[in-house]
Amino acid sequence: MSTFELTSITVLVGHAGTGKTNTALGFALAEAKAGREVTLADLDVVNPYFRSSDYPELLTESGIRLIAPVLARTTLDTPSLTGELDAAIGQVAADPANRRLIIDVGGDDDGATTIGRWSSALRDANAAVYYVVSAFRALTTKPEEAAAMLPEIEDHAHLRATAVLNTSNLGDQTTMEHVERGRAFACEVARLCDLPLAATIVPACAAPAEGGLTLAASPNEEPIVVMPRHVRLPWD
Repeated sequence: MSTFELTSITVLVGHAGTGKTNTALGFALAEAKAGREVTLADLDVVNPYFRSSDYPELLTESGIRLIAPVLARTTLDTPSLTGELDAAIGQVAADPANRRLIIDVGGDDDGATTIGRWSSALRDANAAVYYVVSAFRALTTKPEEAAAMLPEIEDHAHLRATAVLNTSNLGDQTTMEHVERGRAFACEVARLCDLPLAATIVPACAAPAEGGLTLAASPNEEPIVVMPRHVRLPWD
């Protein structure tokens, strides 16, 4: 398996329930641990649940700057963004070796509309746009269903996806069998979308403590990223 490395600017798009937020948090924490200056932008102004902006303490402790909707974590659910992202894109583009910007975009095509404002700047900065998919999302259990949704998201975002990112999991109940099912699903989505499969995210709970991962051969031979669960569920 090859190693997965983020580009200086990473945009995560995809429908709600695919694991974008946990992935965004995991990427941000890993990049900060590697010594880079990290900004995480929460652009989810559609769904008030499971947002990156729900974890300011976790991010602050790791020295990560958070850009969040103006009224995030309040009783008001009013779509409102600041202008901080404009400056963040410019700062990272000026120092791509030492800075990282990770953008967690709201689910579905409506959520993707928010990123359209910055589409030109993101294209100029060669941002990587990952279409996040999960085999276990109830409304997209078939690869054809997930692939059919990407053009709508791209049209609303005014951006084209550069790769598919597989985050298929069942939380703490994830087994290696689930991981393999998710990989097969994501490989087919990538084929249907005519995109590469950037990586497979494996929940830390499914990875053996010793001996490493033993996975079936994949036509993509994509990198495997083991990631802890950072997003808290209501009953945790």
